[in-house]
Amino acid sequence: MRSPLALRFLLGALLLANLGAILAGEMATAAEEAPKPASGTPASEKPAPSKPAPAAVAAPGSDTSLIYKFDPLSKKYTVVAHKDLKPQHVYQRYSPGMGKWVWSKVAADGTLRYAFGPGSSQPAALFDMPVSSEERTKAFEKQAPELAKRLSINGAKPSLRLGDDGQWSLMPDSTKGRVYDLESGQRFEWHGNHVVPVTHGTGSNLWTRAGGQYLPIGEKRFSVPPSYQW
Repeated sequence: MRSPLALRFLLGALLLANLGAILAGEMATAAEEAPKPASGTPASEKPAPSKPAPAAVAAPGSDTSLIYKFDPLSKKYTVVAHKDLKPQHVYQRYSPGMGKWVWSKVAADGTLRYAFGPGSSQPAALFDMPVSSEERTKAFEKQAPELAKRLSINGAKPSLRLGDDGQWSLMPDSTKGRVYDLESGQRFEWHGNHVVPVTHGTGSNLWTRAGGQYLPIGEKRFSVPPSYQW
C-alpha cells in the first residue's frame, strides 16, 4: 500500500492537471470567439469609415460660425471647411458688423474679404461648383439661352451679377470681377490677379448705391492696402 504522503502527492498532481486542462480550454474558446478582421487585415490597419458629404441646403442655417459655398445652378448652399476654401473664390459668411450673411472673396492668406453689395459681379468659375467648366457652360445655356448665345458669340466665359434681391444671375458680358463693398462703401475691380480701387473725379474711392446706380461721395483719396493684393 502507498503511504498517505504518496497519495496526497498523487491527488495534488491530478488536480493540477485538471486545472491546466480547464484553463487551456477556456483560452481556446476565447480565441475562437474574438472578432477577426476580414481578409487577415489587422483591425488597427483598417481604414476609418468615410464621413458623409455635407448636405446642400436652400439657405444658411442659424450657426453663424459656418462658411458656405454656393452653387448658382442648383441654388443650393453647402457648408465648407475653412481649410478647403479656394483663393479668389466666392463664399458666404456671416458679418457680425452688418448682422447678416454676406458674400465674400478669399484672399491668398485664407481670409474672407469684402461684403458684396448689389451690382457686384464675379466669374461663374469662382463659385466652387461641383461640375466641370463644360458642364457649367451647358447648364447656363439651358437657364438663359439668349445670354449664353451672346457670350458664345463673344467667346466669353459666364459671369454672374448680384441683384438688389440678393440673388445671382447670368450677366450678358464677362468680367474678371467687380465688387461694391458694403462694409467700407468702396468699389474695387480685378485686373488679372490684382485688385484696384475705383475712384471718381475727386480721387475718392467712396461710393453709395441708390436707384441701381453708384453715386460718388467724399473727397479723400483712398489707396488700397497692400494686404488687398492677391
